[in-house]
Parts: sequence; structure tokens; C-alpha cells
Amino acid sequence: MFWLHGEDLPADVGNERFCAMHLVYIAVFLIATVLCAVWFRKTDERHRKTAERITGSLVFFFGFCEYFITFLVGRFTIYTLPIHVCSLMYMLVPLHAWTNAARPGSFGAKLHAFLGAVIFHPGILAAWAALLFPDWLYYPFWNYLSICGFMGHGMVSVYGASILVRNAEAAEPKKLILRDFGRSAIFLLSGMFLMYFFDKATGTNYWFMAEPGYDSPLTSFYERGGYGGYLTAFILIGTAVTALWYGLRYLFLLRRARK
Repeated sequence: MFWLHGEDLPADVGNERFCAMHLVYIAVFLIATVLCAVWFRKTDERHRKTAERITGSLVFFFGFCEYFITFLVGRFTIYTLPIHVCSLMYMLVPLHAWTNAARPGSFGAKLHAFLGAVIFHPGILAAWAALLFPDWLYYPFWNYLSICGFMGHGMVSVYGASILVRNAEAAEPKKLILRDFGRSAIFLLSGMFLMYFFDKATGTNYWFMAEPGYDSPLTSFYERGGYGGYLTAFILIGTAVTALWYGLRYLFLLRRARK
């Protein structure tokens, strides 16, 4: 079962959403993220950077394992490219962890800031959307795609703790919010535009621009309103979640700045 992929799977070997093991994964990574944020806030910069690089490397490790094993079993095709939002995080998180932000104004510092904004949004939100509504639940939990899926997305969340803590220590929260929103908007809008036409041309479903993923809560919109209803709901819900995410971030930073 560990090596099986897609059509190689026997019928009825998957799991229900929010079953016991699924809830264990959610609880473990939620607790780990909170504990890492607490630890990160109390430790010094040298240990922070070391922790970021270890966590970033683990994100890359699980992402690499997922796609390398898929290649080994002969299932690496145009439908399994690492270009979903979360798959891109497998590369962007370690790049953020290993870039140098010590020299303000340098290319490394600018790249580090851009990647940090993208990891904060959509990276963390996409990781938790995948953890709560995984599209790999039709695999058994001991399958490599299930293990790498949970571990990779979970480690993105854990890494996000460092982003949240560093943001909390930043000055001028309003300027930071606006700057990071612009960076993430460039990433998201460019990606959605490219993936829409890529999916149309290839019959794929990257960024879920063609249809909802497996067992997605947005499936009902697709069934009732067709593609137009689904895409409208996708954009509206995504916009609402983004507004809430940035709003909470702004209030948190504003509160911290006043202390």
C-alpha cells in the first residue's frame, strides 16, 4: 500500500474526513505550531535562524520525497507536477529560510521579504486548508502520499510560526500589511491567471481552477451552479478569508505596537 498511486489503489482503502487519525494529525500540527511560536518568541536570533533552516529543510524533504517516489513508481506526469500552491511552498519555504535578510536593500533581503509575504498568504492558509480538507484521503494513512502530504503541509504551518512572530515584532504594522498584501496579490493573481489557462490547455486542475478537489467543501457549489457558480464561490470565499486573515493580522500587530 505504501508505494501505490492513483489507479493502482484497491477500492475502499481510503479514510473519512475528520476520522480519528485525521484529527490526530490536525491536533499535532496545531499544537506544534503554537508551541513553536511561543519558543520562537522567547529565543535569540541565532537559534531562530537555525530553527527556521531546519524546519525549511524538512518542508523540502517531505516535498521532495513525495515527488521523487511518484517518479520512481512511474506516476510522474503532467497531472502530478509540483505547481500547486502548497507544492510551491515546498520550494519557497526553504528558499526563504536560507536567504539572507541581514543587509537591507540587497536582493537577498528583498527576496526574503517577498517570500515571507507569500508564505504568510497564501502559504499558511493553503496548508491549513489542505490539512482540514485533504484531497489525498482516498489513500490509506500509511501510503507515501498521505504521509508526505500531512507532514509537508504540517511543517509549512510550523514554519509559519516564525513568520507570525517576526511580523509581531515589526514596526509600522499598517505599512507592513499593505506591502505584504501587494506582494501576495501579485503572486496569487499571476498564479491564478497562468493556472487557469494552463488547466484549460492541458486538462489538469492545478490551483483547483478547473473544478473542486477530491471531497472539497466547494463541491456543492460546482454541482448546483456549474463551473461559474464554483468559480464565483471560490473567489468570494477566498476574498473573505483573505480579508479576515489580514484583518486579524493588522489588529494583532496594532495591539503589539501599542504595548
